[in-house]
Amino acid sequence: MIFVVNMDLKMGVGKVAAQVGHATLGTYEKALEYPDGEEAVLLWEHYGARKIVVKGKDTEQLVELQKKARSIGLWTCLIQDAGHTQVKPGSRTVLGVFGEVSEVDQVTSGLKLL
Repeated sequence: MIFVVNMDLKMGVGKVAAQVGHATLGTYEKALEYPDGEEAVLLWEHYGARKIVVKGKDTEQLVELQKKARSIGLWTCLIQDAGHTQVKPGSRTVLGVFGEVSEVDQVTSGLKLL
């Protein structure tokens, strides 16, 4: 599972951590909606439930990455913040992407680690 953080929002470390937490749960739940997703989650958990966090440029990039991920059959979750603290309501903070590593790499391999 990989998480693309919207760096344009300039969130604090704690805010990023919370948003990645939301994206983890959302992406996990999305995968569980499908039989092949359930199997993928079991394998992911068996092999250590790897989570990687990378930098995204802005909202537009997160939306484009989500479209690309969905087009190849990956599970995604794009978090929109309620706006109670550091960002405006509706801000898209983190994109979660989950699936086969080779397919996830087609979407996110050019992004730098956070």
